[in-house]
Amino acid sequence: MEAQQDLFADDHTAIGQMFDQLDQIPPAELVHRWPQSLAELIDVLACELKRQGVESGKASQMAAKQAGAVAHYLGGRSTYIPNGSSLKEALRDYLIYAQFNGRNVPDLCREFGLSESHIYGIIRQQRALIRRRYQRDLFDD
Repeated sequence: MEAQQDLFADDHTAIGQMFDQLDQIPPAELVHRWPQSLAELIDVLACELKRQGVESGKASQMAAKQAGAVAHYLGGRSTYIPNGSSLKEALRDYLIYAQFNGRNVPDLCREFGLSESHIYGIIRQQRALIRRRYQRDLFDD
């Protein structure tokens, strides 16, 4: 993340100052002046910020700034944004591993609609990920 911020360091300060001025514009005006896709992005971001406990007005302001930054850096490009299925799958796998207690595989199969072999494969994969997270590889530089 730090390297990504450095990539835009010169431009980002100036753009950030411009986005700080968005606090002066009522959210309803922003929605009417911005293209539909940006207005929808503001709604999605604001909804998630509210879900995380940010007050409604502040969430809308923050969402507008975030949408503006995305538009500034990615706008005008043909950008593919994945639908998140791989992220959902990774979160599901993490949850399965967190709930696994050694004796509840049938329960996990029912809860997640997966076979026993799939559950065991996920647990094996999650164990390997955790092991790599905490144990260095002898051959890594």
